[in-house]
Amino acid sequence: QQVMQRHRNTIIDCLKDPDISIRKRALDVTYALVDEANIKSMTKELLNYLLVAEADFKEELCSKICMAVEKFSPNRRWQIDTLIKVMCLGGNFVKEAQREKFCRVVAATPELHSYTVIKLYFNMKESLSQEALVHVGVWCLGEFGDHLVSGKAVGPDNQPIRVTPGDVLDLLYDVVRKPPTAERAAGTHCLVTAALIKLVTRCPSEFEKIRKLLRKFDSSLHVDLQQRSCEFLEILGADWESHRAGILDRMPVPEKEIGGAETRDIGDASIDEVPRGPVGPVAPPGGKDLLDLNDLLDGQAAPASATGTGTSTSAYPATGAGGGGDLLDLLDGAGAAPAAPSAPAPPAPVALDIFGAPEPMGAAAMVAFEKNGLKVTFHPRKEADGSVTVLAKFSNSLSVPMTNFVFEAAVPKFVTLTMQPATGQILPPNTADLVTQSMSCVNSSNGEKALIMKLRIGYVCNGAPVQEMGQVGGFPAGY
Repeated sequence: QQVMQRHRNTIIDCLKDPDISIRKRALDVTYALVDEANIKSMTKELLNYLLVAEADFKEELCSKICMAVEKFSPNRRWQIDTLIKVMCLGGNFVKEAQREKFCRVVAATPELHSYTVIKLYFNMKESLSQEALVHVGVWCLGEFGDHLVSGKAVGPDNQPIRVTPGDVLDLLYDVVRKPPTAERAAGTHCLVTAALIKLVTRCPSEFEKIRKLLRKFDSSLHVDLQQRSCEFLEILGADWESHRAGILDRMPVPEKEIGGAETRDIGDASIDEVPRGPVGPVAPPGGKDLLDLNDLLDGQAAPASATGTGTSTSAYPATGAGGGGDLLDLLDGAGAAPAAPSAPAPPAPVALDIFGAPEPMGAAAMVAFEKNGLKVTFHPRKEADGSVTVLAKFSNSLSVPMTNFVFEAAVPKFVTLTMQPATGQILPPNTADLVTQSMSCVNSSNGEKALIMKLRIGYVCNGAPVQEMGQVGGFPAGY
């Protein structure tokens, strides 16, 4: 294994190989390289890759990350943090068994009940698109909702974290209205009904609202969902009032050892990532990762560049130690400073087809990155279905080629990003727009939150590897 460790970077680079067989073999070897000494750095690399991996590869990748974290995590706080990040990035590819293991680990760690339910609540408030995140979040709301609404938890500013029982019910209602996967909505609704009945004893002030929500399912065509709803409604009857608290008590913790979790340190249980306004400027620590995952690895989050032409200082909240920062907080409206808007393009006339429907209109080209002879130009276009297509064009003004060219992008959780492969991996010298790469973005906030991207660009020039970071904002309003 020591021999393979020396070639770790080469093996990790093979995860991006166009050949699926090479990628799978590279993932197996990468997993074999993980140990207690490098679990944090290797997890960082795998999470970075999860952001840009193809959909048909994500399930196996998520499985390998979860197994490595379960086996080698240094403490339970880091284990829970990291698994939540996996579910934020690839929650639609996390298997049921891994979701259940997460819930058992949380249940077996009473010191982190409050921390975990608060973290899941705010992650769900940002996005309901990842099924695993929603499912474990709904379960935790039902089991530990009393911690969430107690007002006893203290945020990073030493102020109580205030979440009302009504806020919790509103979030569950949003899950009912917008389940992460429509074809498996019944399964999601079953979990919601179980959480609702548990909240009867955690949030007694919402008794009637809970009854009303449960009645939505008592005539469902899904047999299991209908049966659950009817049984839970029966428990709300006066005949069961004296037995209700015992029936709805917390799930008992299995005695069997859960992946060695109970033999590990708990870690810091303080809350350090509640969404809050930006604080003073923070000096950049020279970030080098796509999402600057130092917050995951017990460091400080890096500031985002507002112009996309390198790294600059911007207002951004510092995160505490202990791996508590959220993976996507860097691009999240809850904490990141808004990107400086570029000069708006003059409004173009809306073209109509013969039936009077507007055709997709493109915005003016925008320079996303320009440094050391490399120029990246974005050509965004709003499609008729509301999505945004961005065509990235790459130019090399140097007299030498740029080889092994890789362009990666990350977006906030309220945006779904799909990237097509680049048309080439070599930028010949003194060429403009020869290599291109197409991206599709769906903004779930319907344009209420601005689209921003964080970029990582890698290439080899004159035999030396180069890696650049940048952030681009200034997309037209509504994109």
